Amino acid sequence: MNILLRCLQFNSTVRITIILLAVLITSCNNEESKTKRFSFPPEWEPHEAIWTDFASERSIIPNQQAKLKIIATLSNYAKTNVVYDDDSLKDVAVNNLSQLQAYLSNISFIKTSSPMNWIRDPGPIFITDGNKLKVVDFKWSCYGRAYNCENDFRDKVSGELAKGMNVAIDTIGLYIEGGGIEVSNNTIIAYKAMAQQRNSDKSLEEVTSILLNAFGKEQIIWLDDFPVIDKPWNKAANYFGQGANGHIDVTTRFLNDSTILATIIAEADKDKSELLRKDYRILNENLKELKQATRPNGKPYRIVTVEAPDYSLFEYKTTMSNSYLNYLPAETRSKFNVGDTIKYVPVLDYANFLITNGAVLVSSYWKEGMPEAEKQKDGKIQKILKEYFPNRDIIPLDVLPINWGGGGIHCRTQQQPKIN
Repeated sequence: MNILLRCLQFNSTVRITIILLAVLITSCNNEESKTKRFSFPPEWEPHEAIWTDFASERSIIPNQQAKLKIIATLSNYAKTNVVYDDDSLKDVAVNNLSQLQAYLSNISFIKTSSPMNWIRDPGPIFITDGNKLKVVDFKWSCYGRAYNCENDFRDKVSGELAKGMNVAIDTIGLYIEGGGIEVSNNTIIAYKAMAQQRNSDKSLEEVTSILLNAFGKEQIIWLDDFPVIDKPWNKAANYFGQGANGHIDVTTRFLNDSTILATIIAEADKDKSELLRKDYRILNENLKELKQATRPNGKPYRIVTVEAPDYSLFEYKTTMSNSYLNYLPAETRSKFNVGDTIKYVPVLDYANFLITNGAVLVSSYWKEGMPEAEKQKDGKIQKILKEYFPNRDIIPLDVLPINWGGGGIHCRTQQQPKIN
């Protein structure tokens, strides 16, 4: 009898202990949920919305139709928030989108106090803990170009949009842009030359620490230098054009946590111009660095390569005008004279695609009369994207008018993560 009582008492004690442990574990889990770290989800995660822009901007080639095509396409897959600054531009958009098979009920227009173009760069970058959003706010330096930046107020729009959404802002004190970083679930890729040029007052270690903390990642892969096709103004010799001055999304993207897409120059193209020769060398160096990089678990990445379009097919030869010469920085201005022959080139970028709900939007360049090799390049990037995103529609778009302005599809969009 005494033995039975002792057993019952023991069993009761065990039951109480188990109950207490369960309560403690539940409490810890709830606390962990409340304090879960904010992070910037990779682009392949579900989106609540895609932000884009239809604002005033100066461009040597009209790009309204290309921008409208992006908006119309996006609206068929996700809620699409269109930032604009001019009511007449909104009217243009509304009048044209229905003709482009846009899903109009998925499109919202948000007016801002100043122009917001290339929204990924100065616009809101959304981080989340799964339950709520925050906006990471960088300092704005016009892509590291202090020259001609005094009247550029795009840095104010990120805060304005966040306030309108009633979303908290994390100001992190770095000069950088959204296109300057590429993320997986645990890793950031960026160009060292870009980060150091924007933040000469900070060591690379300081920049690394700030970015990892801001975006909730474990490591950064720093590639040394970026291709000259992405340089602004004078790229090399007498080649000119726009550029983001070191954005990783022009050349290098994650396809998943263990696979990276890297841009290279085809052997057949490398001697066709000085730009191609320079970028052949730079992008090959980037490829070597990527092959040496490891994931947080120590394993190497799988590297998939895609050949850039042949720059030489897209050169626009003209002469240096007085107005353009005066627009250039002094160090560039001193090298040229009015009437000099110059070649203007767009930023051609297969890697500047956008992954969203049910679709991947990617640049397409081949047109009738171009070499068959260029058609094969278009086909290759589409095949790669279909392999890695088999359940999404791969949608090629002609965005060359946007490329002339210095960016592409990815630059003109920003994803808002879906939350619980």
